[in-house]
Amino acid sequence: MRNFPTLRKKLLSSERGAVRKKFFSLRVALGFPNSYEVGMSNLGFQTIYRLLNQMEGVVCERFFAKLLDDRFNPAKSGTHRDVKTLESGINIRNFDIIAFSISFELDYLNVLKLLKISGIPLKSSQRSAGEPLIIAGGVAITLNPETMAPFFDCLLIGEAEETLPDFIQTYLQSAKQRISKEERLFNLSKIKGVYVPQFYDIIYDQDGKIKNKEIRKGIPELIERRKADVSKTETFSLISSPHIHFKNSLLVEVGRGCARGCLFCAAGYIYRPPRFYDKDSILRQVEEHIGENRHVGLVGSLISDHPDLGQICLNLHQKGFEIGVSSFRVDKISSNLIEILIKSGLRTLTIAPEVGSEKMWKVINKNISQKDILKSAKIAAEAFIDNLKLYFMIGLPFEEKEDIEGIIDLIHQIHKIYIKPLSSTHTDNFTKGGSSHKRTIILSINPFVPKPHTPFQWSTMNSEKELKAKMKRIETKVKNLKGVHLEKKSIRQAILQGILSVGNQKVGEGLFYHIQENLTLPQAWRKAGVDVDSIIFKEKNLSSPLPWDIVDSGIDKSFLIKEFEKAKEIANAYTKNPNSLSLCQTDKETKP
Repeated sequence: MRNFPTLRKKLLSSERGAVRKKFFSLRVALGFPNSYEVGMSNLGFQTIYRLLNQMEGVVCERFFAKLLDDRFNPAKSGTHRDVKTLESGINIRNFDIIAFSISFELDYLNVLKLLKISGIPLKSSQRSAGEPLIIAGGVAITLNPETMAPFFDCLLIGEAEETLPDFIQTYLQSAKQRISKEERLFNLSKIKGVYVPQFYDIIYDQDGKIKNKEIRKGIPELIERRKADVSKTETFSLISSPHIHFKNSLLVEVGRGCARGCLFCAAGYIYRPPRFYDKDSILRQVEEHIGENRHVGLVGSLISDHPDLGQICLNLHQKGFEIGVSSFRVDKISSNLIEILIKSGLRTLTIAPEVGSEKMWKVINKNISQKDILKSAKIAAEAFIDNLKLYFMIGLPFEEKEDIEGIIDLIHQIHKIYIKPLSSTHTDNFTKGGSSHKRTIILSINPFVPKPHTPFQWSTMNSEKELKAKMKRIETKVKNLKGVHLEKKSIRQAILQGILSVGNQKVGEGLFYHIQENLTLPQAWRKAGVDVDSIIFKEKNLSSPLPWDIVDSGIDKSFLIKEFEKAKEIANAYTKNPNSLSLCQTDKETKP
């Protein structure tokens, strides 16, 4: 990696909390297939690093696809074989285990590039017994392990706190017994939550749909997702640095999962049941691990649902800490809480309306209203918050032209409240907080991507042409609004993410041809027999087997079908009679 010694020295000298171990019997290289800044801001990645290094006889070192300003491009590296860990500068090929933490489907390509330039055969079937054991985990793998199944010896399904101790113990015991690699993998496959793809023979028909599967005797038919007991664990960032997104911060998990049941949201389903950390546990973690840092980042799928969030923030503020939070549920924003957060350094309030019409809020089961959103904008304006970030989605199931217009109308209404002075009586205060042209509305417009284990897993994506037209319509209608910044997500990247998200092992085969033989993706899909249209542009039959059915997520598929059909009924009822929308009720909390 170009400039690696210089960058390595710069990063290590700036970090606080990194582990150095001299004596060990098992060496693990933990990879994040994205940049250092992103990886070290990922609480899951930091947690795995900490847990492994806490184990006796185990040393875990980190590697990344990119370091800071490094311009190294794995795709154009030729035969260069030099992926090294940050701690020791040793090639990852010299480790016993290479473990990837994968949160984003688009990072699959980087995983394969990193293996290739390290001189490690991509497919598990091509690797000799002397090669490191290649494993992976993370939310992307838990949702659908099949796309990447051809490349890994083991895939860990669920939450690492539960699986890692059993996995490492079994690995070490097998190593002492000097048994074959296949026998070692057989022992590992007996661990709850561990998927060993080589023991499963998946057979597809001509359309890429699962026709049959053969499972080796003694191997579980389904891989049960592991769930952590948050009352018995702590989740915080061990390492802080000025070179990551959350500069010199302590990240602490507030809760895991979400009870709201938005039909598109993977986190709301794969982390069920939703769990909150105890208030005292959160404050204790801050007290014990804050060190010289003065900033605390509270992390969770929906932190605003924590019953003691106000008390937690007040306590941290009184101790002089700056507080960072992820997005807020619009019906949970209060002036008192915002005031505490502003005094603690909050500059940007992030909310996710997702859509802009009453019909679509009911379709996606997001139980908020336009009134809730505008109230949040008003609170942000009166509190003199510098930036208001809004997340929207386009291309959702059952979305019509009027629903895109609803997004545009909502943006205009928020602009009137947030950017312009509320009234003449507020002008003096408004000026003190900053003139209107200094305030910014940041619009993040994201194409819908279907996610496994959600009610919308059977839904199609809009075509590239349709998504471009919707994006252009929004852009045209908001470009003249002062103080509005539009963040457009790549539509082609979103479509690729969709293919990888709901793909099967044939899609993985296509990735192999793309990286190993340097084919374009369309060429690679054709060679692997991947029908992209049938994967993401054609609605799936509710009774057909899905690639990720191999994972027992703990949610009955019949429940997901019921939720999907309920959304369709709401959309159909509104099409026939818009006034009937008020009669369509959805539960405040959706439970399987």
